[in-house]
Amino acid sequence: MLQRNYKKDMLENTPPHRPDIDGEDEMFEEIEVDANEPTQDDDELEMEEITLAELEARLGMHDDADDDENDAEEEAKDRERISQIKDEAAVTFKKHTAPVFACSLHLQNSWAVTGSEDDKAYVWDIATGDVLFEIVEHKDTVTEAHFSNDGLYLATGDLSGEIFVFKLNEQREENPIFHKVWEYSMSDMTWMFWHRGAHVLLAGSDSGEIYVWRIPGGDCKILPGESSRCEAGELSGDGKKLLTAYINGTVRLWDLKSCQILMEVNDQHPMGFQEITHAVVACEKDSPFYICGEANGKLLFCTNNGPVCNAQAEHGIECIAFAPSSTQLKLFAVGSLDGQISIWDYSKYSLRMICESPVPNDGVLGIKWLNDFTVLAATTQGNLNVFDARTGTLKFKLTGHYYHIYEVVYNPTESILLSVSEDNTAKIFRIPPLGE
Repeated sequence: MLQRNYKKDMLENTPPHRPDIDGEDEMFEEIEVDANEPTQDDDELEMEEITLAELEARLGMHDDADDDENDAEEEAKDRERISQIKDEAAVTFKKHTAPVFACSLHLQNSWAVTGSEDDKAYVWDIATGDVLFEIVEHKDTVTEAHFSNDGLYLATGDLSGEIFVFKLNEQREENPIFHKVWEYSMSDMTWMFWHRGAHVLLAGSDSGEIYVWRIPGGDCKILPGESSRCEAGELSGDGKKLLTAYINGTVRLWDLKSCQILMEVNDQHPMGFQEITHAVVACEKDSPFYICGEANGKLLFCTNNGPVCNAQAEHGIECIAFAPSSTQLKLFAVGSLDGQISIWDYSKYSLRMICESPVPNDGVLGIKWLNDFTVLAATTQGNLNVFDARTGTLKFKLTGHYYHIYEVVYNPTESILLSVSEDNTAKIFRIPPLGE
C-alpha cells in the first residue's frame, strides 16, 4: 500500500555518503600559474551589484511564467474535478487534520478507529461520527490501528515504532471506553496486525526483525532479520505460519511456535527476487499456498516446500489479494499504480481477466474482495471501483473521497465499508446487494 511507500520516503531522505577514493590527488591535474600573468588581491576584485531577484533568476530559482500558468491550470482542473465529485458516503468523519492512513471496524459494536499523520487516533461511532475515545500519546504518524478479532483490545502504532494497546472496559458506559494496558517502543515499524485466533500482536521493522507479543502480558518472541527492511507480512490460512518479504528480495515462511524458518527463497535461487523497492504477500485461505509480488511485476508462487512457479505481470504490482473461497475458481487479484486491475488463475499461474478502470491511469492502492466473485479497487483519485471478477465489468462505483485512499475495511455482515484518505477524512459506505 501507499502508506508503506510513505514510510519509506520518510526513512530514505538521508543524502548518500561521499565515497572514499584511493589516490584521490592523482585525479586532479597540477595547475601552474604563469609568473608573468597579472594577479589581483581579493579586495581588488570588482564586485558586480545585482538584486536578489536577478540572482535568483540567474540561479534558476524562479519558476518560468509558463510553469506558473501550468500550475494554475492544473490547480483549477483539480478544483473543478473535486467540485463535481458526488459524496455517496453515509457518514464522513472529519476530526483528523492530516492524511489518514489506518483504520479498523469493531465487529461487535458500531465503532471505527482511524489513525493519521496528525499523530492521533480516534474511536468513533460509525452511525453518527461522534468521537468516543481519543489517543493523543503518539509523537509520529499513526500508520496502524486495529481492533482485535474479538473486539476486546485496540492496538495503535506509529512510524517511529511506538505501540499502545488498550483494553475495552467491562462497564461499557464508562468514559473513556478503553484503558491502556500495554506499550512498547521498537525500531521504525513497517507493518502490524493482530493474530486472528489469539491475543497476539505481530509487527515488522525497518531493521528486519519481526516482533510477536502475547497481550496483555507482553511476552515477546523476535524473529531475526538480515538488516533489511521487512516490507510485508501475512498469516497463513491455518494461523500457524507467517509469510514475510524483505527489501533485499528474500521471502520467508516462519513457524510461529518454534520461530524456525520453514521455507526461504533468496536472491541466489533461480526463481528468487533481486533487491526490490516494494513487495506484497498473500496467503491462500484453505491451503498452504502463497504468493509474493514486487514493484517490477514479478510474481512468485510457493508452497510449504518452496517455490513452484513464477510469472511476470505486464504492470508493476502495488497490491495483491486472494479471493475468499478456492472451491470454484482459484482466483487472486493484482492492482498496479498505472490503474490496471488484473485477475489471475493460480491453478494455472496465468492471467485470466483485465478489469477496465472507468478512469484512465487511476492508480490502484488497495484490493479487497467483497465476495467470491466481486473485487473492489481503492484508487489514487479517491474512487472505490467494484468489478465482477468473472467478466471484468464494472458493477458500481462509490465516490466521495478526492485523493489517495490508503486503506479499506469491509464488514460483510453489515454490508459496510470503511475507507481513509489523503483528503484527511474517513468515510462509511453502504454496499449495495452484490448478488452471486
